[in-house]
Parts: sequence; C-alpha cells; structure tokens
Amino acid sequence: MTKESEKSNLPLSPGQQEAQKLISIEKRSAQILVLFFLASLWFQSWAVSLGIILGGGIALLNFRWLGRILSGYLFSGKKYSLFQLVGKFFFLLVVIFVVIRYVRVNPVALVAGISAVVFGIVIEAVRQSLGTHRKGAW
Repeated sequence: MTKESEKSNLPLSPGQQEAQKLISIEKRSAQILVLFFLASLWFQSWAVSLGIILGGGIALLNFRWLGRILSGYLFSGKKYSLFQLVGKFFFLLVVIFVVIRYVRVNPVALVAGISAVVFGIVIEAVRQSLGTHRKGAW
C-alpha cells in the first residue's frame, strides 16, 4: 500500500469535512447555474442569458470569498477582521451596481442567477441530512 492510498483511508478531520461540504455546495450551485443558463436560451435574449451568468458568477464569488474569510478565522487561527466582511460587501455592491447600470442585463435574470447558490445550499443540505452523500453520486 502506498502512502497516497493510506491517506485516502484515513477519516477526514472536521475541517476537511466542512471543506468537502462547501465544495459540494459550489459544485451543485454551478450545476444549477448551467441548467438556468440552458433554460435562459429559450428566451433568445442576451440580456437574460448574461444576467443569469453574471448573477451566478457574482453569487459563487461571494460564497467562495466568504468561505475563505471564515475558514481562515475558524481553522487557521488567523485574526478575524470585520473590515474583510464589510469590504467584501461593498465590493460586491459596487459590482452589482455596475452590472445593472452599465451592462444592461435583465434584473430578474440577475436575481435568478444569484439564487442558484441558494438552491445549491438547500439541495445539498437536504442530500446531506438524508444521508445520500456518496462519492460519485449526482
């Protein structure tokens, strides 16, 4: 048995388990975002499709950024800075403003794209609470 395979048989630490859950949520959200994008093609409008993509991208960026800030605080022992959260909030606020004001996307589609992460969180929470979280399962 190699060291690599021995490592894979070890149980995951609590920090690694939480990281796996966050990765599952990100993957599920990306899958939902792709489905939303494919559905938006039915409208035959770039404003709708672009709104879905930009909304989902902003939401995934926010989710990953928040995860890094909090994991650094909880697991790495880094000092918590309120400035990081406030700065992230204002940065995303400016990005959303610029997208709505200058890119001229459909605002309903933008909200639908942002909601892909919410749906991803709900679906993964239900999957994990039912105990159907298996490797390789869709």
